[in-house]
Amino acid sequence: KVERKLALAQNSAPNVLKPLKRSITYIKATIRVCDDIKLREKGLSNEQMNEVPQGYSNNIIWNVAHLVVTQKLLIYGLSNNELNLDDAFLTTYRKGGKPNGIVGEEECRSIILLFDYLYSELEQDLETLDFTKFKDYPTSYNFEITNLEEALMFNNLHFGLHFAFLLKLKKNIAN
Repeated sequence: KVERKLALAQNSAPNVLKPLKRSITYIKATIRVCDDIKLREKGLSNEQMNEVPQGYSNNIIWNVAHLVVTQKLLIYGLSNNELNLDDAFLTTYRKGGKPNGIVGEEECRSIILLFDYLYSELEQDLETLDFTKFKDYPTSYNFEITNLEEALMFNNLHFGLHFAFLLKLKKNIAN
């Protein structure tokens, strides 16, 4: 597991330990937010997941898919690892995208499944993939991402922002 990688880092290079330890903490914190999002979205109908309340430009399922795409782009894409998402999905749910119709029940379930396994997949990939070569990326918040730790930190900020959006969307959809 990730703890084993931590132990290896401790034995091989003490200067790697602190960032890796913090990265694991970021992952665990985001997993808690993911779990909370799952619990809060439980029981919503497909219609409710697709509803765009007045004054909003997107819906619950778009936000959940956007979290998947953004995490993949920030952590996998900037480190030159495979995203394992198709181009149409990336285009629809990346920054600047918006819902382009109703997401059917099967696709909705697929998006939720992708979201559910997002961080367990990352924990496994930390064991096998190379996350050391990052392409610098200036975010829209004037924060530059240059490594895995910064990508995880920014991703958590992004998750928190969309978690708040999800709560507001849920509050404003028809019951």
